[in-house]
Amino acid sequence: MLNLTLLGGKFVFLGVLYLFVFLVVRSIARDLRIPATIAAAGLSGRGIAVADAESYAGPGLTPVAQGTGVWALVVAESPHLEVGSAFLLPVGERVLIGRAAECEIVLSDTFVSSSHARVVAEAEGLVVEDLGSTNGTVVGGREVMGSVLVAHGETIAIGDTVFTVESR
Repeated sequence: MLNLTLLGGKFVFLGVLYLFVFLVVRSIARDLRIPATIAAAGLSGRGIAVADAESYAGPGLTPVAQGTGVWALVVAESPHLEVGSAFLLPVGERVLIGRAAECEIVLSDTFVSSSHARVVAEAEGLVVEDLGSTNGTVVGGREVMGSVLVAHGETIAIGDTVFTVESR
């Protein structure tokens, strides 16, 4: 009887061990699906990331002038993004910030949730909504509960990355 119990215990232990290995491999595979260029640049197509925070003139685009109704999230501090780079958000634009590949602004940071926050550009400013992230979103030194309107000059901290909001 004791041998049968020990044999059953071995199978349970192996099952739990294989389940653990499977979950670790699945997590690693999910993190590796983020293309290196997207993760390094912090973009995936909707918000426009620019290296020069003052203006941008890409193919078919005109330079962004002051007062054009475009908001910018300028990187003030970040271990993963270039300081001074900007994500331009025209009025009506919605971007998702997080670690997941489907986010428009990808932050490869352990303190950032997969879908951490949503930013919507409105005429009055940027509306920042925390999406129930584990570590929260901080606007102007205060943690966001729900959504908050962020004006020109205020800061948004998500994980180790700090953005400054600018009106263009």
